[in-house]
Amino acid sequence: MLRQLILIFCGLILSVTASAQKKFLVGQADKILTIQANYQYILPAGDFAERFHSINALGAAVGVKGTKNLFYSVEGSYHFSNDIQPTNMLNNLATSGGFIIASSGYPTQLNIGMRGFAIAAKAGYILPLSTVNINSGIKFSLGGALVMHKYNINVSEGYVPSLSDEKQKGYDRYSSGFAWNEFIGYQHISRNRYINFYAGVELMQAVTYNRRKFNYDTMQSDTKAHYDFYYGLKFGWIIPVYLRTKNSEDEFIFR
Repeated sequence: MLRQLILIFCGLILSVTASAQKKFLVGQADKILTIQANYQYILPAGDFAERFHSINALGAAVGVKGTKNLFYSVEGSYHFSNDIQPTNMLNNLATSGGFIIASSGYPTQLNIGMRGFAIAAKAGYILPLSTVNINSGIKFSLGGALVMHKYNINVSEGYVPSLSDEKQKGYDRYSSGFAWNEFIGYQHISRNRYINFYAGVELMQAVTYNRRKFNYDTMQSDTKAHYDFYYGLKFGWIIPVYLRTKNSEDEFIFR
């Protein structure tokens, strides 16, 4: 899947660049307020990879791109996955047959996944590939973020007293911390204002700590730092709102 996403991303860059060569435009870039929605496919690394295999993320962002193609944005994203690494953290609740018994006396059904979120502030630059459309080009950004993630334990059948909402906190490994992130990709703001998107690769390096006081399965506290990294392919759709500039009537020359 990751290879297919990379091929699609490369195809988008080639097609947009080829079509852009048909027109010519010179002058300053537009000042644009951007409203964005995005999707990201994430592969964890470092300590993160010991818990989760792959993660999906849905996000939204608001940003401003200036006439010099510098931009600033604030972004929030929700992370979710059912593709986790094998874990034995609930073994102490299971019978010798491997079942967890509900209060009814019957085995229950459990689903364990991942939930998380990130809130980031970013700054970057759009490097135009040509004078055809200087609002578009290679996109670079750096940012800082607050991140959080945990195991999501869902009891789908029956009631298990040892996995009540309060007692799940002893197993869910709720962790949070600060992260750096970097992005490189391609952003396209069309001149007809209809096709506006970005796609590329994002990296994250976080230091997180388990915020639970005690883990019930290990019968001890976890106070060490965890180094949670990831890399992922990211695609976003942009709604541009063009802002007035002092020399807006003279910024562009068409021919």
